[in-house]
Amino acid sequence: MAAAAPKKFKFNYVINPELCMSCAACELECRDGGIYIDDTVHYNINLDNCTRCGRCFRACPSGAISRVNNP
Repeated sequence: MAAAAPKKFKFNYVINPELCMSCAACELECRDGGIYIDDTVHYNINLDNCTRCGRCFRACPSGAISRVNNP
């Protein structure tokens, strides 16, 4: 049996490292393990785990998380 194709989403969330205060509000709100600290020591979103629920987007006090449409 073949593996299921990954779900296609109409949009993604991205974190702007220049606006991010590294307060961890997004990471604390995420229930799916979608937020992590990358190799550049900035918060980032693991799109494989992200369910596009928007909890991180609403939790961010600095507006560093944006919703972007997929092509």
